[in-house]
Amino acid sequence: MCCVVSLKLCRSGRLDHTEFKACLRALGFDLPVPAEGEPDPVFEAILDSVDFDRDGFVRLEEYMQFMISRTTENVASTDELTEAFRALTDGEDKPYITASELYAAMPPDQAKYCIDRMEKYPDVPGALDYRNFTRTVFQPNTSLSSSFT
Repeated sequence: MCCVVSLKLCRSGRLDHTEFKACLRALGFDLPVPAEGEPDPVFEAILDSVDFDRDGFVRLEEYMQFMISRTTENVASTDELTEAFRALTDGEDKPYITASELYAAMPPDQAKYCIDRMEKYPDVPGALDYRNFTRTVFQPNTSLSSSFT
């Protein structure tokens, strides 16, 4: 089911709430199954954090922000997130990361999300500036910061 839902998300750029819930279950999220017509406070809380405009759909960007926020929910500061990216750089202490390092360490959709939002690191072909990206994550009033804090 999740493969079908993921394919729909990639093609249409959005999932309705029922499809999103099915995808979460397929990914291993432990969601209760309320009786028909009963409220679902656990899923509603998730929707509060992912479908901000409550338009009935989870857009691809909202989905990606949600999944990355789940991956980094224990990261509390710029320093911690910077250290997490630095650890992915093959043990080197370099101020950039490559797409191949991100793809090796993250699910492809999350790696692509980061790659699409990271600036190119100057004078190093194929390098991405993870330090500037982490600062952006923790700045108030950015689309990234709402998904990480």
